[in-house]
Amino acid sequence: MRFLVDECTGPAVAEWLCNQNHEVFSVFDEARGMNDDNIVLKSQKENWQ
Repeated sequence: MRFLVDECTGPAVAEWLCNQNHEVFSVFDEARGMNDDNIVLKSQKENWQ
């Protein structure tokens, strides 16, 4: 599965999901400070869960 992990969740959850062979976009690691509206749009446009 593809997961978008919000910044407040932190990198540990994103790392765990990666270790479970999921595709992960971590806002904390890749787009820190991204606003909520843009996170929702990214999730919808790119089919992140």
